[in-house]
Amino acid sequence: MANILEFPLTRDQHCAKKRLVEAMREFNSAVKFAAKTGLQVEVSQVRCYATYSVEPLTLVSVAANIPGKLPEFDGLEF
Repeated sequence: MANILEFPLTRDQHCAKKRLVEAMREFNSAVKFAAKTGLQVEVSQVRCYATYSVEPLTLVSVAANIPGKLPEFDGLEF
């Protein structure tokens, strides 16, 4: 069986990888905490485009609300 060698990461790539791992741990912890406190958490993916990438980027959108409650509306119209 052949050994698969990965290319070494640049300093910026290593930093980005480390930040993403830390961010996902904090994000997952926050979602779990919100769910434990009774908030309904909705997570969805949002596609966007950047000038530095041909492929679309996938971002995360998060919304939370108290079950059975509607947001207050001040009656203003746009």
